[in-house]
This record gives sequence, C-alpha cells and structure tokens, in this order.
Amino acid sequence: MIDQDQVRKSLLAKRTELAQRLGATQATERQEVAEGQNDNAQLWEVSDIRDDLDTQAATELDQVNQALARLDAGEYGLCTDCEEPIAEARLKALPYATLCIQCAEEAEHSV
Repeated sequence: MIDQDQVRKSLLAKRTELAQRLGATQATERQEVAEGQNDNAQLWEVSDIRDDLDTQAATELDQVNQALARLDAGEYGLCTDCEEPIAEARLKALPYATLCIQCAEEAEHSV
C-alpha cells in the first residue's frame, strides 16, 4: 500500500522544484534581454529552447497539481479510464500517473 503522506510530500517537493525552475528560466531570459547579452539569432534560439523547457515544466506542474487534487479527493492511484488501481511501482516511478499500464499502452497504440 502506498504511503499517501509520503506521496503528498514528494508531489509538493516536485511542485516547488518545477515552479522554481519556471521562474528561474523566465528571470534569466528577461535579464539577458535587458543586458543585451545575445545577438538576435542567438537570443531566438535560446528563447525557443527555454520555451520548450518551460512548456514541459508547466505541463508537469499541471500533472502534479492534478495528482494532489486526486489525493485530496481520495481518488489517487486509480486509473482515470478503467478505475482500477494503478500499480504501486508505476506510481513510485511516475507519481502523477493517471492511467494504469494497460490503459496507458492502449492509449499509446491508439495515437
């Protein structure tokens, strides 16, 4: 049985990490623009990379927040498709997983 207090601590730590990472990359970009540290081509390339990383971090942050909401609602660890329990090993590896392995594989193959 998964320790929900430990899961909550882990998710909250991950949320803090992601929020800090998003803030730091945005602050760095603003500072570089203000200081004119990069030429335009370099600035656009770095900006595109940071945008991709920020999008990934924002998506992961949203998934963490949704996992915390499921935890509060007593629905954490249940597959959102089949409503069966998600394997503990999967939740340890991906604490914000919403699908059991079988449903995740089905969803991957239907894309």
